[in-house]
Amino acid sequence: FFKTIKLSITKPGELTRSFVAGIRKKYLSPLQLFFFANLIYFIFPVISTFNTTLDVQMYQLPYSSSVRPVVERYLEITQDDPDVFKVEYERASNANGKLLLIVLVVLQGLFLKLLFLRNKKLYLIDFFAGSAYFYGFYTLFILVLFPTLFNWFSSLFSFGLASSINELSLSIIFMLIIIGYMFTMLKRAYETSNKGALWRGILLGIFIIPSFIIYRYILFWVTFWTVT
Repeated sequence: FFKTIKLSITKPGELTRSFVAGIRKKYLSPLQLFFFANLIYFIFPVISTFNTTLDVQMYQLPYSSSVRPVVERYLEITQDDPDVFKVEYERASNANGKLLLIVLVVLQGLFLKLLFLRNKKLYLIDFFAGSAYFYGFYTLFILVLFPTLFNWFSSLFSFGLASSINELSLSIIFMLIIIGYMFTMLKRAYETSNKGALWRGILLGIFIIPSFIIYRYILFWVTFWTVT
């Protein structure tokens, strides 16, 4: 466990490189790290990246205009109390979200395979492993540890650290961390050149945005069908 956590920070891509090479008993498997990270996230949800409320689904996402009438029509037909439905929906969404996070691993694994389409030595499972290890790191350190430390420092110092860094600034910082991590991971795990790792790392960093939208869209429908 501790070797896995240490390597995920100090040597991005080493866990995936070992997995590709067949060295697997020394560390947590990709799915073990991924599900452990998500367990920690849902116990300490510092940033609500995966916990998507009904209001966010209906009003703040690119597809909101297509799902909002579905909810409104359902409430109109059933005459259910909107507040009660919202509570039931968000309880189910929280439970479903834990299970559906694997969608993110699959999407990124497929995208990774696409980026290495000409490489016949690597298999799809190798890219799924890299994706799962990345999301384990992303969840543990970017969504839990970093925001926790940020909030702690903000409350510790009286000059208002939080007020000087807005949501856009944090998003840029996170994106730069992700691209840098991806760059190092691709070089070490898949033996990619600096140039190849750079453009792939940038594309992977950008791809996180549409992959989260797809995840939330799937989450909406699964949750809606669950509560109705």
